[in-house]
Amino acid sequence: MIADWQKERIERMAAEGRTIVQICKELDLEWRDVSQFLEAVDKKSWSSAKKVITNRLNRLKIEQDDDARKKLAEDAAKWIDYLYEDGKRLGDQAAQARKEMDSASKALDIARRQLEV
Repeated sequence: MIADWQKERIERMAAEGRTIVQICKELDLEWRDVSQFLEAVDKKSWSSAKKVITNRLNRLKIEQDDDARKKLAEDAAKWIDYLYEDGKRLGDQAAQARKEMDSASKALDIARRQLEV
């Protein structure tokens, strides 16, 4: 059984690009439980999403049926968008973190100068 606080962490860690194995180790959970939870909430770790995309694109090359090809392409596009949005969000978070680090560094420099006086 996965606790509510663990579910939130699992979703966040998957969005950060952590693998299911890393999530399991950090939260002391079973791989199957984490995998099933992510599947239920329609989320994947980045590595899992990349595998799905690769699989769909490889199958697209050999699939003959137009409806099946369309479904494969739509599924691949869905996971590409998923990775793009997560990457964009992480980039925004990194930019904000850099901004805060710069502010903290400037404040530290000011404090050091005041101590020297």
